[in-house]
Amino acid sequence: MGIESEQLVFDYLSRIGDLAHGTAMTAAERARLVAGVRADIERRRAEAGGAHTAAGVRRILDGIGRPEDVIADTGVSVPQPRVHGPVVHGPVEPRPAEGGPAPRGGDTLPKPPEQSTAASPPHLAPAHELGPRESDPDWWREGPGAPRYAPGGRRPVGGFDGGIELPEVLEPPPAPEKEKEEARRRAEAAQAADADAADETPAAPGRNRWARLPRPLRPRTAKVAGGAPRTARVPRVGGAVELAAAALLVAGAVMGSLIPLGLGWLAAWWSPRLSRQEAKWAVTVVPGTVAAAGLVWLWGRTEGRWGEPIAEDALGEAVTASWPWALRAAAVASALYLLWRARRPRA
Repeated sequence: MGIESEQLVFDYLSRIGDLAHGTAMTAAERARLVAGVRADIERRRAEAGGAHTAAGVRRILDGIGRPEDVIADTGVSVPQPRVHGPVVHGPVEPRPAEGGPAPRGGDTLPKPPEQSTAASPPHLAPAHELGPRESDPDWWREGPGAPRYAPGGRRPVGGFDGGIELPEVLEPPPAPEKEKEEARRRAEAAQAADADAADETPAAPGRNRWARLPRPLRPRTAKVAGGAPRTARVPRVGGAVELAAAALLVAGAVMGSLIPLGLGWLAAWWSPRLSRQEAKWAVTVVPGTVAAAGLVWLWGRTEGRWGEPIAEDALGEAVTASWPWALRAAAVASALYLLWRARRPRA
């Protein structure tokens, strides 16, 4: 049974229960009455081949009768609806008996209030007052291939009438390509506006030489109180430890002493501002690269590829003469790497 058909049966049984509640029937009798009517409805539906539509259920209810008739068939009196008339303040004059004398003074008796002939509310109306439904009871059923959105963008929705229309809700959702295209256009418009604002800003004296350089190579500037730009101080990564390590490495390379070199590499390894990866590069990777280059140089000399050839019995002497210079080159390379990493702008 559909939702609407079940609602009709529910309203019908509720009306019977409301009327039975105003009689002398007990709660058990009222429950048996409602259950019997429900069973009668189901039996009639089975005999009719299963009435699933609201019209079929309404015909079954009409065959059973009005709720008042169902209550009357049980042998109890159906309570009459109360008539709500105007409230009369003051003393009530007694009515004369039929055929008696009229009241003195020529006063006329007030007319009794007339009962309303308007239709009952939907939840209290009997089955004979509910007219047949003109619309299709299966309005929600659509074909399996029905499109979600009509080509025109809008189409009426069954079962809904009136309401507030929001155009952005009724329109089909935009395609992903259109959204990307609109986002790209907005970004281009914003960039063009920024470029126009930058071009309209008057250039200060002394900035023409920086304007020729690409933007990443231009120095960062800031405006002072007078409006003239000045070069802003950008915080750097390196500190005193990194600069001291670079100075020790350069001093050790100049003096040829191992103590400053060792202290410089230790300071670079324990630098508080360099990352672990940068410290490893300064202490191991850069000196190792220089040492590998020295070995390649000696190998090329032994093979006669470049430089002065080395005799077979003179390789030890060549290594002894070359390693101090390789050590100094490694120290200088580490110092340059430390200065490069220490002078970079802090993020």
